[in-house]
Amino acid sequence: MPAHHRFVSVLGTFAVVYFGGWLFEVLGTPLPYLLGSLAVSAILSLRNACSKLPTPGLRFGQISIGLTLGLYFTAEVLNTTVSLLPWIFFAAILSSLFSLCGAVFLQRFVGIDAATSFFSAAIGGASDMANQAATAGARADIVAIAHTVRVSLVVGSVPFLASYLFSSGNHTKIFASTPNTLEPLIIATLFIVAAIIAPLARQIRIPNPWVLGSLFVGGVCASTFVEGIPNTWVINTGQVLLGWNLGQRFSPTLFREAPRIVIGVVLMTLIYAVGGLGIATALHFGAGLSWGSSFIATTPGGIAEMAITAKVLGLDPPTVTAFHAVRLIVMVAGATSMIALGKRLGWLRA
Repeated sequence: MPAHHRFVSVLGTFAVVYFGGWLFEVLGTPLPYLLGSLAVSAILSLRNACSKLPTPGLRFGQISIGLTLGLYFTAEVLNTTVSLLPWIFFAAILSSLFSLCGAVFLQRFVGIDAATSFFSAAIGGASDMANQAATAGARADIVAIAHTVRVSLVVGSVPFLASYLFSSGNHTKIFASTPNTLEPLIIATLFIVAAIIAPLARQIRIPNPWVLGSLFVGGVCASTFVEGIPNTWVINTGQVLLGWNLGQRFSPTLFREAPRIVIGVVLMTLIYAVGGLGIATALHFGAGLSWGSSFIATTPGGIAEMAITAKVLGLDPPTVTAFHAVRLIVMVAGATSMIALGKRLGWLRA
């Protein structure tokens, strides 16, 4: 396809998925710009009519969400989050054990090798798990399908459930008043710094570097000299781009080529949800977190999607972000050890 045709196609897809976000907002849907763009791009993709999101667009979305979340980490919030570290690691370790159990279930249900089953079941970032799977000689394509189904299922259901159950409760108040909207120059400067830091984070093998690197930049600024958040359109655009990125992964052949994998991942995700409720209950009574924040912090979704869910529903974005970030790091760092443990216990078959 000629470059100018490609540009027009991408621009057209962006307009349509953004319209989906606006429509969901009009309809009163929770997390409208993420869910609306996800739904529209998935429909387009299933009809082979969805242009692929260019990498710079994905990076913009990841940086905008990472910065927004990082800017919630004021000095006071950071101190509170640090006090929760024992509970954060407790939840991360239990999630790792859930992932091992999920791998055992997937291997029995689908009949795949140990490495592929674990990386498919791991509650971690899709790209990080797929890359590790390829390095370990596992089926990276199956891993990608599994994470696409799991994250899409969680993102498509959790905001509705959380909105119904928790959005009107008493939650942690992050700012003393309505947060300031940062000046465009400050936002642009933060984007430039984040765009420099994120590749460096990737070089030292930080998982999900574009989100976590940007989150680091926002957190440093918020805890020192900047208090405020980006404009609403920046946050909404970031959600649209993340939703587009998820929706474009659905193809017409997905359910025909891997129906058993899809069914297995759906069942596994439901099991994870039940386990997550157990951890959430422990966090609520043990750490004193609200039910809403405990629930979102322990769902088997992606860090960016779940943290922005917490923000939109008025929950506790910094706490949710911390739980998901540490879980991701523990999962990436411990994946090989967990596979070895599964084999040693006889739970996983090579």
